[in-house]
Amino acid sequence: MSHRAMAHVRKLILSKKLPAGTVIKPESIGQDLNISTTPAREALQVLASEGFLKSEVGIGFIVAELSADDIEDIFMIHAFLSGELAARAVDVATDDDINELEALHFELLAGARRGNLDLVENKNHAFHRLISNLSDSSKIASFLGLVARYVPRDFYREVEGWQEASAREHQAIVDAFRNRERESAREAMAQHIKHAGQLLAADFDRR
Repeated sequence: MSHRAMAHVRKLILSKKLPAGTVIKPESIGQDLNISTTPAREALQVLASEGFLKSEVGIGFIVAELSADDIEDIFMIHAFLSGELAARAVDVATDDDINELEALHFELLAGARRGNLDLVENKNHAFHRLISNLSDSSKIASFLGLVARYVPRDFYREVEGWQEASAREHQAIVDAFRNRERESAREAMAQHIKHAGQLLAADFDRR
């Protein structure tokens, strides 16, 4: 329940429905999500440790300043970690693994053509998760998980241009795997993640 509350508040902050300076009470989050105050408070404490919120004695939790540059900085780290995982995954991926990766890419394309945002989101997550699992680099993957959670999975669908970019840029990643090109996979993945950050930062500015 606390993870659900964290995702909920992150989304409200990224969409600017909770602008900087807004006071957030655990009780109100609990009421919004129909959960108890305890997991709501735990969620806000974690978000304060991540820099989304500030904790002020006598006031509570306050939404911290967040800029488009901050978002791009987060995705710069995300891109470095994701690129390294992709490079390592290429070294060990079997033909069956690459076929599965390509199948996920085609399923994402099909979802995009039908306007099925849930399918696009799920296949995108599965695509990146497969690469992370193939890399067999649990520590790097754990760090990536910490960075990736700054943006809730279902928020990407609201970002203008994200679906089209994913459909196009995933193909370059698949091609690098198919050709067994380690550094091409690293570069294709890093550029893909950086571009996602740029799209999200631009969306944040527009809001």
